[in-house]
Amino acid sequence: MPCCASRRARVAVLIAVAILPTRGLHGQAPAIPAPGAVQAPAALAFPQLTPEQQAALDRLLAAWEGRNAAVTTWSCTFYKWEYNAWSPADASGERLAFSESSGEIKYANPDKGLFRVKESKQWNGQTRRYEAKTGEAGEHWVCNGTSIYEFRHTERQLRETKLPPEMQGKAISDGPLPFVFGAKADTLKKRYAMRLITPPGVMDQIWLEALPRMQADAANFSKVELILQARDLMPFAMQIYKPGGQDRDVFQFDPRTSLIDKGLDMIRDFSKPVTPLGYTFILEDGQGGAPQPPPRQSAAPAALPR
Repeated sequence: MPCCASRRARVAVLIAVAILPTRGLHGQAPAIPAPGAVQAPAALAFPQLTPEQQAALDRLLAAWEGRNAAVTTWSCTFYKWEYNAWSPADASGERLAFSESSGEIKYANPDKGLFRVKESKQWNGQTRRYEAKTGEAGEHWVCNGTSIYEFRHTERQLRETKLPPEMQGKAISDGPLPFVFGAKADTLKKRYAMRLITPPGVMDQIWLEALPRMQADAANFSKVELILQARDLMPFAMQIYKPGGQDRDVFQFDPRTSLIDKGLDMIRDFSKPVTPLGYTFILEDGQGGAPQPPPRQSAAPAALPR
């Protein structure tokens, strides 16, 4: 990919992260796959689907695409559990989360969004308990369709990155994980090897597993497990395995707080944020490169909760 296109792709990622973060609390945003990117070996891990299995998957993806297109706005409370090499274990040896957090997601089709961590707890190995991270503001992104505003609390900065015209209006659906909104059946099939993995007897949920076909996607995650609510095909939970298949992030979207096509103030929720007292406002042109994520650590995987 040419240098300029690569840099613009990194900028587009920020929109997707504002809606659906795919990193840990202190990680960096992933990269969008380049057109024509090489296939990832992980995509070959699935056995070939039977005609019946493929037909069932096709029906789901078509229905899901139709449902996504019908959603104008959505807001929801989310809960996140992060598992890594520092995660504690209970008495039976079961791996527990290293950190727990909660926050809010807001979305307006096609290119506006907000992601904000409001509360966070982290495991303290010395006291052997979860402790609130007081005095440390959580991750916070806002996108109004033309710019992304990122609060960098450790640096006491509010950064605005202006999006190139070709990235406006479509960057969310073209993001690294289009599993919440803007999911188009053809795009999903090209980028991921997928199969239905709904456990026997589960009637109110649909479980989907996806492996990346493109190397750029495989650099960000090795597998995604998604749970949709059967009644409306809205997301209920998602588990993202980091490269290597050990570290993982688990998200749950609280259906009790889910508001579809109501409850959002388009001006208040997606306007340019006010620079907090003591912070510096920095305007970026969208052409700068993004920093590389830190090395991943290993942790034991576990089943996605229902």
